Amino acid sequence: MMQIRELVLYGLNGQVRHLPFQLGKVNIISGKSKSGKSAVGDIIDYCLGGSSCDIADGVIRENVSWYGLLLQFDSERVFVARQNPPPGQQSTGFCYIEIGEKIEVPEKCDFVSNTNVAGLEEALTKRLDISENLNIPPDGQSRDPLAANIRHALYYCFQNQDEIAAKTFLFHKQSEDFITQAIKDTLPYFLGIVNEESLALENERSILKRKLAIEKRRLEEIRMLQGGGLQRAISLISEAKYVGLLYDNIEADYDSYESVYKVLKSVNEWTPVNAETVGMDRLSFLQSELKKSEDELEQLNQDISNAKTFAGETSGYANEVEHQKIRLSSIGLFEKLDFRPDHCPLCANKLEMPLPNIDMIRTAIKNLDDNIQNVTREKPKLRKYIDSLESEREKIRQDIIQVKSEIDGIYTQNQDAIALKDLNSRRAKVVGRISLWLESVEQHDDSTGKEKAIKKIEDRICDIDEILDKDSLEDRKQSVLSRISVDMSEWAKELNLEHSENPYRLDMNKVTVIVDKADRPVPLKQLGSGSNWVGIHLITYFALHKYFITLNRPVPNFIFLDQPSQVYFPSELDEKNTDWNMVSTLYNFITNRTSELKGKLQVIIVDHANLKDENFRNSVIEDWWNENNLVPEDWYKK
Repeated sequence: MMQIRELVLYGLNGQVRHLPFQLGKVNIISGKSKSGKSAVGDIIDYCLGGSSCDIADGVIRENVSWYGLLLQFDSERVFVARQNPPPGQQSTGFCYIEIGEKIEVPEKCDFVSNTNVAGLEEALTKRLDISENLNIPPDGQSRDPLAANIRHALYYCFQNQDEIAAKTFLFHKQSEDFITQAIKDTLPYFLGIVNEESLALENERSILKRKLAIEKRRLEEIRMLQGGGLQRAISLISEAKYVGLLYDNIEADYDSYESVYKVLKSVNEWTPVNAETVGMDRLSFLQSELKKSEDELEQLNQDISNAKTFAGETSGYANEVEHQKIRLSSIGLFEKLDFRPDHCPLCANKLEMPLPNIDMIRTAIKNLDDNIQNVTREKPKLRKYIDSLESEREKIRQDIIQVKSEIDGIYTQNQDAIALKDLNSRRAKVVGRISLWLESVEQHDDSTGKEKAIKKIEDRICDIDEILDKDSLEDRKQSVLSRISVDMSEWAKELNLEHSENPYRLDMNKVTVIVDKADRPVPLKQLGSGSNWVGIHLITYFALHKYFITLNRPVPNFIFLDQPSQVYFPSELDEKNTDWNMVSTLYNFITNRTSELKGKLQVIIVDHANLKDENFRNSVIEDWWNENNLVPEDWYKK
């Protein structure tokens, strides 16, 4: 249970204004306009964790420093206070809370803030016994999950002046953005349609569905690796064959994942063959020897050419001399000569230039003959020299051929090694891709475990679905609404509402009241007259609170009503045309409903109605028709 024992204002002048309420009864504050009646509801809402201070700017905001409420719970009291926001601000984070079994309202506002708005809201939510809950939106809806708290419970505790006679909305603050959806999401919890266990199961199911989606995605990845990955494995086997890692006749069942895996596993054990090249020292030595031999060969070729040239010139000279000797011999030149030096030996004519003497000619001819003989004797020695050079040249040629062959052999061997290295490199690349595939498969080869985990999650979700069967939830919902509808329909007749001969019911999907006429359903907004709208709001609120109290649901046990009789007053001072009977009927209805709940419901009403009826007069806790106001005049009048 949660009701309000006292409202308190702490003035800037140090004075305190106490406004006590009776628990479990109707509390009426009757008074004129601008006396602060409507501010009572705004102060209660603000002190119960309201995000903004909706108290109108004026006397109250200008003269109050703190607002306070003393709340009564089953076995304890809670005092909460909120600082009045500074001018120009609509809220403040300075809050004070005190909890005790028999605490009273502090007489001084020397409060040190010990919590903030969120902490205040959380503390009151816990003391209302609003258990942990979370409304999970249906799949496909983007709004965030919503946990019910005291602020949601207060939707069913207030009817402000502009709400109690509204035809387009039913609950407190329903005209604001997102509130209608919040009511749809939280009212099933407050009505007990979705109980604490069901909310826990709903939350568990939501978590399991997210986990199931993740597990299924991982399983799909594994299957893609084993399915789409199988095609990749077949491609790797082809590559392995191409580089000689596998024989063409290798036996592998390409439709079997295990067979392909086994083949690639065997390839993964390949090790490269050693392919070292011959050292560069030997190659450099041979190239040096080759250059040396080629230089020697070139020198020999030059020597042989020179020797042959010399031999050819000597032979020509000897032949020419021999030829001339024969010619000279034919004329007896080399015989004994006897002639006169001053005469031609042939024609005996006298010469101008005398001829050499006989001795000189003979000497020259003799020398010529000796030279011819020497040339002829030297020819066999020159031939032998040339033959020796050619023999040496042939040997060097053979040496060059042998060195070149060895060099070519080294180059060939190195080319084979390079080719082998290239092949090893290509094979290593293939083996690397195979190894990556095998590692990926091994890391994700948990399909059986995943399938078991998925089956377990699906089974649990099925169990939860059976417990939270939508039909069962819908049955409970209809059962609750039917019980509420019985009271609403009965009370509609008591208030003589329009179409009261037909059932009245609360439509939770549209968050309004429907009258089920024989030919068609009629919603609240299509029902005429302000008295009907006020009556429908009242029967709905009292029917809900009766249900809340009967099932001990965690909703504050008070209703605040602002000007419920307003539709019956053409003007505040025009009492001649006021339908006092309807006003009296209205208040008797409120008093009777409160009495029936035997102290478990508190009703706070601020109104300008001032009935002479005994029940009404007994319920009036303060009369603000004369000089009394919410804020005493001496606070602001000198």
